[in-house]
Amino acid sequence: MKKFNLDQVEEVRIVLDTILGLSQTINDLVENDIALFSEYPSDDEDEKWQAKRLGSKLLALATATINTTEKAQNQVELVANELLKGGVNND
Repeated sequence: MKKFNLDQVEEVRIVLDTILGLSQTINDLVENDIALFSEYPSDDEDEKWQAKRLGSKLLALATATINTTEKAQNQVELVANELLKGGVNND
């Protein structure tokens, strides 16, 4: 089995921080401009409905990504703490 070290854990932390930051930015952009989706300038009711639905889906996706990334960060923290304590078997 491949041995893990704290540098690898730190690299994962950096990637997760990046994903979290991007997800929060997407969430903020969509949330701040949700009116662009809900008040779509069209006479076609189907287009308006699709735009509103798209905005809702983007918000849901960004929120889910944020929540999942935060959970992953917590798991990485637990593993890092175990590595520091010497509690992870590297065999």
